[in-house]
Amino acid sequence: VLKMPPFSYLLCTYLCIVYPACVAGMTGRCSLFAQHHIHTFDGVIYEFPGDCSYLLAGDCNHQSFTLLGDFQNGKRTGITLFLGDVFGLHLSIDGQLSEGGKRLSLPYASHSVFAGSELGFFKLWSEEFGFTVTIDNAANIALTLGKRHSNRTCGLCGNFNAVPHDEYTAQEGFLTEDSYDFANSWAMKGADQACRRVSDPTQSCNSTKGTAILSTCSVLQSSSVFLHCSHLVSPDAFLSLCQAEACHCEQKNAEDCSCPFLLEYARTCHAHGILLHGWMEEAQCFPKCPIGMQYSECTKSCSTTCHSLNIQEVCKEECVDGCTCPTGKVLDGNRCVEVSQCSCAHMGRHFPPGSTISQDCNTCVCRHGSWECTNEECPGEHHINKPFLVVSCPSVQMIRMLCAHAQ
Repeated sequence: VLKMPPFSYLLCTYLCIVYPACVAGMTGRCSLFAQHHIHTFDGVIYEFPGDCSYLLAGDCNHQSFTLLGDFQNGKRTGITLFLGDVFGLHLSIDGQLSEGGKRLSLPYASHSVFAGSELGFFKLWSEEFGFTVTIDNAANIALTLGKRHSNRTCGLCGNFNAVPHDEYTAQEGFLTEDSYDFANSWAMKGADQACRRVSDPTQSCNSTKGTAILSTCSVLQSSSVFLHCSHLVSPDAFLSLCQAEACHCEQKNAEDCSCPFLLEYARTCHAHGILLHGWMEEAQCFPKCPIGMQYSECTKSCSTTCHSLNIQEVCKEECVDGCTCPTGKVLDGNRCVEVSQCSCAHMGRHFPPGSTISQDCNTCVCRHGSWECTNEECPGEHHINKPFLVVSCPSVQMIRMLCAHAQ
């Protein structure tokens, strides 16, 4: 006798097909990608070339934290975080961190908020407040919220309630069908800033790269690599947007117009548990990385650096996309080097390999990212035969970063 599964099982299966957010454990992901596009928590994609600061997401019930997206002349310039009404922390798309106009150094930790670089991307996050922001090398911004913020957030990223139909809920509370009315309503005026209303630009089809772009876009519906995810994430919206870009592409290379949409599709699939192995080779799209690094669609969430070689680093066993050093090299600051060329840190300063410093009557030499120090007694001390020591102490900032990863 064939037994029917319980109704609760069928309902859950149905919801996970119709609303894929539940597949990802209800962790919300919103992204600002390509030139002017926004992909909300509930899967709605719209275009908005902003020219102000807009509420992206946050705790819209208690205002414990607020994340603003900063735009100028249609281009993304960064992210601003507020905790309550104070503590305005700004992270620009080129990785500059500031508070009240004062430049801050990375890595950074304060008020349970952390900032730094990871896998070639800039990152701002807080386990306590339940958010993570990453900015990649093409100025794509991704925001993830913990499931506790479901149906408790608002702004350009939507309300995170797994219902796409009410995504365009304006700040005043009314539902609109116009994405520009919706987005403009979330403009946040500063003391010295008046936000102008952004209108839907009238664009003509005048690109000479159309054929090449359309060809790249078509892999979304023709390639088995991409179709592997189509049952969870429909490629239709991505394909339409990619094809529309063929009309008004202003980039030098056709790939720079179509590839952002394919990258966003791959990242969306990854967020829902499906890794599109080989999509870059299939589409001939290779995301940008810092010089000397290479993009990987699946790597560990923390890369090996010169200063993590000699410490027990806590690294989450998760597969994420990002930039890594070639095999045999490690990250030293913002460049990949051989281990033998690793620098050493001391008192907030970096010293090249082979450097020497004096420390408590001893001499230390920088080798392979560590200080190798003699251990001689200082004059007047009781003589004890002590062996040669290798000393490798992580900085306070590094310890903070490691603790953040361990949470």
